[in-house]
Amino acid sequence: MDALLYLLSLGFSGSDLKRALALVLLGSLFVSNRFVPWKMTLLLLVVDQLWPFVSILRGGGGMGVVVDTLIGYGAHWQDNLVGLAVRWAGFYVLIRGMFSVRRRLHNVLPEEKNAGSMSY
Repeated sequence: MDALLYLLSLGFSGSDLKRALALVLLGSLFVSNRFVPWKMTLLLLVVDQLWPFVSILRGGGGMGVVVDTLIGYGAHWQDNLVGLAVRWAGFYVLIRGMFSVRRRLHNVLPEEKNAGSMSY
C-alpha cells in the first residue's frame, strides 16, 4: 500500500492537484465519440507539462531559466517517466469517468407530463 501511495504522490502532488483537476474538467467537456478520451489525455498531458515553462516566462524568469530547466528535465528523463505514466493514467481515469457521467446525464430523458390533465 505504501508503494502505491508513493507512486501516486509521484504523479500528483498537492501543489498541482488543482491545476490537474481543472484541466481534466475542461478536457472532459470536449471528449466525444470522435475525439476519444486517450487522445484528450495525451493533449492534456502535453499542456500540463508545458504549463510550468509558460509560468516561468510569464513570471519574468527569461529564456535562460527555461533552457536550464529543460536541460535538467532532460538529464533526469528516466526518473520523470514513472511520474508521467502515473499522471497519464490518472488523467485518463478522471477524463473517462467524467465523460461517462456526462454521457449518462445526457441520456436521461425528462419525465413526460400528461397533456390531457390540467392539474396545477
